[in-house]
Amino acid sequence: MTSFADRFAPFDLAYLDAASQGPLPLAAVRAGREALALKERPYRIPSGLALTLTAEVRALYSRLFSCREEAVALTTGAGAAVNAVARGLDWKEGDEVVLPDGEFPSNDWPWRLLARCGVRVVRVKPPERAIAVTAEGLAAALTPRTRVVAFAHVSYLHGGRLDPAPVVAAARAAGALTLVDGSQAAGAVPFDFGASGVDVYTACAYKHLLGPYGSAVALFSPAALERLGSGDLAWQSVKGSEDVSRLPRGELELRPGAVRFDAHEAATHPRQAAGRLRPGEPARARPAQPHLVRGRPRPSRHGRRPRAAPRCQDSGCVTGRSATHLAPSSQFGRRRRAPARRPRERVSGSPRGASRRGG
Repeated sequence: MTSFADRFAPFDLAYLDAASQGPLPLAAVRAGREALALKERPYRIPSGLALTLTAEVRALYSRLFSCREEAVALTTGAGAAVNAVARGLDWKEGDEVVLPDGEFPSNDWPWRLLARCGVRVVRVKPPERAIAVTAEGLAAALTPRTRVVAFAHVSYLHGGRLDPAPVVAAARAAGALTLVDGSQAAGAVPFDFGASGVDVYTACAYKHLLGPYGSAVALFSPAALERLGSGDLAWQSVKGSEDVSRLPRGELELRPGAVRFDAHEAATHPRQAAGRLRPGEPARARPAQPHLVRGRPRPSRHGRRPRAAPRCQDSGCVTGRSATHLAPSSQFGRRRRAPARRPRERVSGSPRGASRRGG
């Protein structure tokens, strides 16, 4: 039986920074290489693959977060859902957005832009001698003018977890939408979207969800879908767009559910890598590397020192090699062979052993 560790590349250290970059499972790495190989020879891409892959990923997310598939949108970053709400509501001067102090920019800066519409951003400070805002303190800040309350499930600053339940109850009483940024929690903290009462949940997938960079998910409740307009329309968001030979010609009708908030190219290569990975899929472990001793290369039996793996320049990434930092000499994960040497040509009449390069 394959162990959990065998599903990943071997590490020469204890990696504890999945809150920055989660390691990509070997199965997803293989799927990404398969996707790149298809793009190298696009005539091999099956018809309808893009629709199939997005449907598979949507179904996996619905199982993970205990929600309907119609609630799932496939995006490229957590900020996509924040911007969808910021653009989708009919704002009026004097409306308010309530945030804890110290939110990540993707859940802060889009709300600041609403100042040009007369919207006020209310920032809630932590209690005295505390570093984190409490759920009760955030709920108490809501007023009849509040249209949205947005907060991180787990803070990127201090790791504090905020219980959504008191905030959801206060938001419903005020008629406001609740938006939760789960980027630091999804994959590590179980979350039942259907039972939570949260209106919008968004998370990037490259942290604890162990997905590729540039992949994310957004979940929308029926109430949120009813209230939000769509200011950024992708062609696959329209009914009848599945068959490009019979596209709708009359009045456009949006497909039901959160698919209207999908990224414009939801079936990108990173998405294909995530879509091919199945829960519990066994992964072939990379063979042991006897030339590594405590993370340091030692001479091999041939007397050569192996080339060290390139290190990521990002201070938050301490893995030696990742799928996004391949050595320049690699192609689809395989090393290029050195060019064969041309045979030496004997010089007529020269002393024994003398030679010159051919050509």
